[in-house]
Amino acid sequence: MTLAERFITAFRLPYPLGCVLVGVVLFGIVDALLQGYSTTPNVGIAIAYAVAPQNVMVYLLVAYSFYAARYMRGKLEQVRLAPFLPDREVGYTRIFGLVSATRPQVLTWALFLVTLLLATNASALSGSGSGTFVFNAGPGSALEFVSGIFSLVSYAVATLGLSSVVWTYSTISRGIHRFGGAPLTLRPYYEDAFLGLKPVGSLALSLASAYFGFIGFIVLELLISPASPSVVDIVSVGGFVGGLIVLGLVMFFVSLNTLHRRMAGEKHAERGRLREKLSPILQEPAHPMAPKEIGHLFRLDMQDRKVAAMATWPFDVGIIGRLSVIAFSVTAILISRVLTLVLRI
Repeated sequence: MTLAERFITAFRLPYPLGCVLVGVVLFGIVDALLQGYSTTPNVGIAIAYAVAPQNVMVYLLVAYSFYAARYMRGKLEQVRLAPFLPDREVGYTRIFGLVSATRPQVLTWALFLVTLLLATNASALSGSGSGTFVFNAGPGSALEFVSGIFSLVSYAVATLGLSSVVWTYSTISRGIHRFGGAPLTLRPYYEDAFLGLKPVGSLALSLASAYFGFIGFIVLELLISPASPSVVDIVSVGGFVGGLIVLGLVMFFVSLNTLHRRMAGEKHAERGRLREKLSPILQEPAHPMAPKEIGHLFRLDMQDRKVAAMATWPFDVGIIGRLSVIAFSVTAILISRVLTLVLRI
């Protein structure tokens, strides 16, 4: 399991319920209540702050992040790619074992924690930030000190979930790329136009859907935020989200590029072999050695149809258009939000 999964399963609850407990309750509402009550003793104001729409969206984002990491890794296990490989489970572990590697996950988590902590506090110091996970280490009451420490812990937990989404998506995508370059046992084209690789395409699309759902939560949180962003916000948050979108698109196509080249090569090779068989028949006048049996000609016609139907991507190409529309829609919404706030429209 990934680090995020290990953390959630430590609560010994059904995994979705554990995600809600961690993301929404313990390190969401409780943290916001502590922050609100440490600022003002008015319980009503503290509760209003805790249930503010922008804060609720942050809680849901964190809960979704923990769930998405589990979902993506579960999809990888369901596909069962080991039978494609000559060394089966050994090769599968070699290609995809990095997903659960502890040290690089800790480094990725630390990078997310430091980067977002600096960005959030820079936003707060600029006067425009009002995030749930801002850590203030300044002097104050004991409650303010406890609230600051708990906020830092909450921020660490939140970034564990966020970093796990990016980590799981990127490592499985890299694994798919390496899988495409391995000596695979493929199904014949006359049995399956996708050579048996359609489950790999379905895996890549499931990963992309979960990943862009994660980005969609971030964009939605930005859309409902009542604060006007500063230049620091636009550069840091906008650059961060834009980078995640670019990373998602690049990893999706790069991961499947080796399989695409392999499938295109198989189709080209089969076309070449079929051309050799059809050449004597299609010559004008017909080659004297050309077969004239109806059954043989029918088989060649069937073979021609099968070769023409061979896919060059491990999924229906129309899905690419839908994925592109989703990605560009998210990007357009983000850009329009930034322009609206900058131009005060």
